[in-house]
Amino acid sequence: MWEQIYYNFVANRYQTDTYWNFPGSTAVAAFNRNWLLITRLSNFLLNLFPFVAWCQIPISPLHPMHIPTIFSNYPALFYFSYCIYGPAMMYSFCFVASYIKTLFQTFSSLIFFILPILQEELALTSKKARKVRKFKCSPDLGTSPEHLVFVYRSLQLGMKEIRLVFGRYLPIIQTFLGQLGISTGYVLIAEGGKIDLVTRLTFSICVPFAVLSWVALMTCAAKIQKSAKDCLTSWRVHGGGHWESRADRKYMSKFRKSCKPMFFGLDGFLVLTHKSVMKFMQGIIRGVFRTLLALKKKK
Repeated sequence: MWEQIYYNFVANRYQTDTYWNFPGSTAVAAFNRNWLLITRLSNFLLNLFPFVAWCQIPISPLHPMHIPTIFSNYPALFYFSYCIYGPAMMYSFCFVASYIKTLFQTFSSLIFFILPILQEELALTSKKARKVRKFKCSPDLGTSPEHLVFVYRSLQLGMKEIRLVFGRYLPIIQTFLGQLGISTGYVLIAEGGKIDLVTRLTFSICVPFAVLSWVALMTCAAKIQKSAKDCLTSWRVHGGGHWESRADRKYMSKFRKSCKPMFFGLDGFLVLTHKSVMKFMQGIIRGVFRTLLALKKKK
């Protein structure tokens, strides 16, 4: 596995040095501009997350969800446990925020690296002039089939390594957030008047934010699969008129048949597409209504 990671690193490094860094290239500038724009916003929100999440402790210190409340009948132990519980929770929130920040920055950089290459450089359907594109690589990238083959295979290796590392967590996260959304929806609709204000606000803000963030992440990941599929289709439809040499057309035809669209997910189990994102949202909505109807009949 480490040999594959090293090979992929070398291939991507060669790709950036060969096709990105040439006189007149706007690839690096476009990548930095888009990536910094979204990471600055995410960093601002994630830097506020620990403080906002921690504020529930001083606002509602006697809420049963806080561990020190088991010592509420013993004032000395109660205040002493809060002296440990408060800093520990702040450290936990900061750790989670930093971990999410790292994952978000890594994934967003992957999106801004792969999508422009697939949509504007490798695909043959783009009608924009290369001079007016915001993202343009070396002109040599689209002139030779060997260049396209090398770049596409490098991206495939990169996506494969990412699936091997992160793909196993996708079904777990998706199942957890789906059940969390269904349970929270039922509690807010059916039992909203029975719970206190702090719990209701926590459920109303935190859970929808987590679910919608996951939906946005899956939507961006689904664009990789769609763009790769459109790229391969463009090679089949427009490749005959793009390649002048018969040998090049024959070479690209064989290569295209050996390629599969790149995707993000878990091999053999889950492929993130726009259809799977819609099914995830439909599953939460249907689950909430089915739970309401089932529990209402029992009552």
